Order: sequence, then structure tokens, then C-alpha cells
Amino acid sequence: MLSATPTPRYLALQPPHGVRRELATVMAGLGMRDAVPHVTVVAPPELPADDTWFDAVRAVASATAPFPVRLGTVASFGERVRYLRVDGEGVDALRAALEVALGLAPRAQPFVAHLTLAVARRGALPGVAAGAIPESVRRPFLATALALFARPTAAAPYARVRTFPFAGEP
Repeated sequence: MLSATPTPRYLALQPPHGVRRELATVMAGLGMRDAVPHVTVVAPPELPADDTWFDAVRAVASATAPFPVRLGTVASFGERVRYLRVDGEGVDALRAALEVALGLAPRAQPFVAHLTLAVARRGALPGVAAGAIPESVRRPFLATALALFARPTAAAPYARVRTFPFAGEP
């Protein structure tokens, strides 16, 4: 159980270990030193502050079959964020199921499945050369669980604190 003190946390899909390692190297070169490569499904401000929603997430995950995900091309959210597009109908279906189960407020902008590469904290957003993203990370991978990430303190990096396996996964 997480502490009673609300901490920033989010729900995400994790690529396989080798893909995460390659992406972490790219992300470090773009200034994201403590980042854990992940596909955000529910962002930090959307999750309730308490832990009463765990059962709802567990139910959605246990009713979700593993599905393929593919990391695509580099894109941007405005002037602040560079990301990889994420292809895979399963991500959108999972997001929709979680919106219903968690009673999430409607979003001002449509949900865009993505894997953040870099965030401009100050100054210009770093460019990402076409060859900076290894082709090996673009092969499809099978999403088998939803992971909950949290920060133990505001200054600490995010870490996976809980996993919600999909249907048929241990």
C-alpha cells in the first residue's frame, strides 16, 4: 500500500528490458537522466489521491488480453515535449476502459498514446535526429501488464511500485 500522503503517480505500459535500456540511453542524451521509458496510459494529475481505485484497475487489467504495441516516429507536444508515437489499438482500448472504471474527468485534449523522450525544463527543446532512435526499439512488443509508478518524494525519480497483470499473465 502506498503512503497516505499523495505522491505523483501514473499508470503505464513498459517496453521489454532491452528496449527500455536502448531508450534510456537516447533519453539520457536528451537530458532525461532518471527517466524510466514507459507508455503513459493515465497521467499523474488524473489519478485519485487515495488508493481506493486499485481494485478497479486490477479488474480492468485482468479483463484485458495482452496486446501488441509498436513505437513509431518522433513527434512533439507543443514546444515542451518530444515523444515517440505509439501504435496499437490495445492502448486506446485500455485507456477507454480505465476512463470508465476510474470515472476520469473528460480531457480537454484527446488522449495521445506516447513515450516521452525529452521535456524542456528551461530553454529550447532538444532536437532528435532521425537516426537517434534505434530501429530495434520500433519492433512490436507485447504489453502484458499495467504498471503503477510513483515518486517517494518530490525530488526522487519515479519507480514502479505495483504491477497489474493482464488476463492470463502471472
